[in-house]
Amino acid sequence: MSLTAAGPPPMDLRTVPLPGHMALGWALVIATLALVGFRVPAADVKIGESYLIFFFHFPSAINCLNLFFFAGLASMYHLWRRTPGSDLWAASAVEVGVLSCVVTLVTGSIWAKAAWGEWWVVSDPRLMSVAIMFLTYLGYLALRSAVEEPLKRARFSAVFGSIAMLNIFVVYFSVRIFPVENHPMKVELVDSSMRLTQWFGAGAFLVLYTAFWRLRFRLLCAREEVERLDVEISAVRP
Repeated sequence: MSLTAAGPPPMDLRTVPLPGHMALGWALVIATLALVGFRVPAADVKIGESYLIFFFHFPSAINCLNLFFFAGLASMYHLWRRTPGSDLWAASAVEVGVLSCVVTLVTGSIWAKAAWGEWWVVSDPRLMSVAIMFLTYLGYLALRSAVEEPLKRARFSAVFGSIAMLNIFVVYFSVRIFPVENHPMKVELVDSSMRLTQWFGAGAFLVLYTAFWRLRFRLLCAREEVERLDVEISAVRP
């Protein structure tokens, strides 16, 4: 299955060579490191140096939501048009989104331990909403592994991916509605260099994660092609 036959992604990146896309992503992430090291203040008034991890926690957090949103759109598109490409774009977006969510959870836990002495607080709805979203998308990947028939797998996954989009809104609003008394997320970005680094990092990680997304899509296409050829060869064997 070629990239063209599989259909374009929600954002048409096919005109950008993948190696160049990947190199640009890593370069921007390194530039984010430079901004954190040389531009932003070394310590926050309330929580000290531990706040610096925010500039890696935030980009991964916002981009895992972006990737899960892209996966939901591709899933709904698959339910509408039933193209094989839309299913694979959704699956690859979920895979990279899960990676981004792992980075979010790990950096969040490290920050929490440094800021208020606890790795995790089960009673915090903000933390738990992200954890539930993470487990939901692990369930999506488990579903894909459990269903062998390609058309049925794509249809079930599309339904699951469309419904799982609700997690995005739960997480988004939980961060804004629930109090922050047990959560170290409240950072006052009073300096312009802090706000610049925050959003530059978000853009840098978006470029890198979309490169991973394209790479995973290519690998899934190759796997689908191998499975198709294996079925055809098995059918002609005496």
